[in-house]
Amino acid sequence: MAALALSCTGSAGIQPRFTAVHNTLESLGIAQLGNLSEGSLAEGGRVQIPVELQARCYTFVAFGGEGARDVDLEVFDANNARVAGDTTHGTQAALTWCPRAAGRYNLALRMTAGSGSYLLGRWQGSPPAGFAGAGGAAGGGPGTCASAIPLTPGQAVSGNTSEGSSNQSGSCVGAEEGNGAPEVVYTFTLERRQLATIAMETSGNFDGTLYLRASCEDAETEVACNDDDGDTSHSRISAPLDPGTYFVFADGFGRNRGRYSLTLQLADVPSPAEICQNAAALPPNTPVTGQLSAQDHDVFHARCGGNARGPERVYTLAVPRESRVQLHSESDFDAVIHVRRACADAASELACNDDAEDIQHSRLNTVLQEGTYYVFADGFHANAQGNYTLEADLAPMAGGSTPGDTCADAVPLTPGTPVEGNTLQAHDDLASPCGAPQEGYDVVYRLDVPTRSRARVWFEQSDLGQQGTLTIVRDCTQIAAARDRCRAGALGEQSALDQVLDAGTYYVVVDSATPRAFGRFRLNARLEDAALVERLCRTAPLLVSGRTVTGTTNGDDRFQASCAGGARSPENLYRLRVTRPSAVRIAVESTTQGYDPAVYIRQDCTSASSERACNDDAGDTRHSLVETTLTPGTYTVFVDGFSQNNRGSYTLTATVTPQ
Repeated sequence: MAALALSCTGSAGIQPRFTAVHNTLESLGIAQLGNLSEGSLAEGGRVQIPVELQARCYTFVAFGGEGARDVDLEVFDANNARVAGDTTHGTQAALTWCPRAAGRYNLALRMTAGSGSYLLGRWQGSPPAGFAGAGGAAGGGPGTCASAIPLTPGQAVSGNTSEGSSNQSGSCVGAEEGNGAPEVVYTFTLERRQLATIAMETSGNFDGTLYLRASCEDAETEVACNDDDGDTSHSRISAPLDPGTYFVFADGFGRNRGRYSLTLQLADVPSPAEICQNAAALPPNTPVTGQLSAQDHDVFHARCGGNARGPERVYTLAVPRESRVQLHSESDFDAVIHVRRACADAASELACNDDAEDIQHSRLNTVLQEGTYYVFADGFHANAQGNYTLEADLAPMAGGSTPGDTCADAVPLTPGTPVEGNTLQAHDDLASPCGAPQEGYDVVYRLDVPTRSRARVWFEQSDLGQQGTLTIVRDCTQIAAARDRCRAGALGEQSALDQVLDAGTYYVVVDSATPRAFGRFRLNARLEDAALVERLCRTAPLLVSGRTVTGTTNGDDRFQASCAGGARSPENLYRLRVTRPSAVRIAVESTTQGYDPAVYIRQDCTSASSERACNDDAGDTRHSLVETTLTPGTYTVFVDGFSQNNRGSYTLTATVTPQ
């Protein structure tokens, strides 16, 4: 026991702890190497001890004496790169490490907190997992890439990531810099293609994460990573895997660490080729129903919908000739639909959609050449389950038959009552001045205006998105001249096509801004007495450059804007006269607690399309500021509120600087 003799450098209080560790390791057949290193360090002090190591496992334990609160232990290679380190906090630091190559290394001991004596010993061999004296093992001990713990399918294992190393990181662990939390590594081997489902449940407040790799130390081989499966206490990975060896990492989100249980389940899974060969037919223009369950596999992924990590069903779609194709699904889960030319070739994906009007609807509008295609009814989440309806509607490229295809059979549009439309079957009859010059498929609605009115027309929802156009005309044969009554991207009332119309019958033309674009939409309109709106514009107070005015917004919301969530709140109007080209600055400051003001400028008071500038927040929510250059004319300045029902008092200062 000569190796246990300690000098009188103040380390005598360490003797009982060292003896306990030494005796335990010796009983396990783990022999102490060389002499002990001892000394004293101030807080933050560090000592580095060179050691010659072989390609085998070693255990290092450092003890802090009276006055020490936290000692840390690390191993550096000949290039001064950190290769291992303990992950615990306290007066004892321990790690087990198995270098892959013999050579000269450096043990570094730091007095992280407190000060006083220390003692460092080393042993040849590695204790079993959970050995109290080697808590915080890192590098090549059990649960590392050098010594991954085997997983047996169907048998739960438990562990504590605090006893692991912090050498690896997954794509979903949320570590801000480098490796945050310690991890424990497991491994399993497949002799045939199987579906591997790995589930981890944590205890306490530990937010765990799971990731799976084909090569332990190569992050580029990550197969899947999951942080939360329903809640922060559960993580789950399910993936079909080819034969080979895989590595499972039980890790923590950010810098979390704690206890967990882990289970691996394996099930035989057909190959992509087998699934493709057994794909069911999707008859054109006929809905089919299906159900995703726990028995379905996640074999195919997509470019949208979070890569569509859920299980899927595969269908074949025969397209007899070049056609417009509208694929849509409705489900009681978050569904994804995608289309491929070649079933098993991910690179042949042609189109993908996750959400249409909500997460339970997906829709694709595309043009497909003659041939056979593969349609995937997939899930966004790994555990997606539920019922779905899938349909593929085909239409000739020239168009088919649809309500409102021409002005002669225009569909009535009643203000305040949304109508559903679809340009899938529409012809290209009309050329909207802001639409596609050719192959812009259009449908027409009739809007009856009983008295002179301010008319607003907009898409409540549209597959065409910002590429959908709206045009208001009195005579469909004169649509080319209606450039000032045409608007692209009228999505939402705040972006509505906004016009003052005399009494009469008008036609609202829904078109696309790009060729061959088509899809479903929901259209709405609003009529308002033009005399009231024009009077508000005409009688608005005149702003004077450099003079501050005060006001309070109240009453009705009559005008909207392109910023500030549409500015669907009460507003006040001001006129601004510009006699020469000028730099204009409009500054608004809220004087009411909670009021978030917005400011915008229009060249034509009643026309939303004439907006020249808009701002919600300038530095904070109490200030709004627009700075722009305006040509001579009379403009309208609006003081409004963010989103809905946002009103209050303010100050406004306008500055006009001729250029």
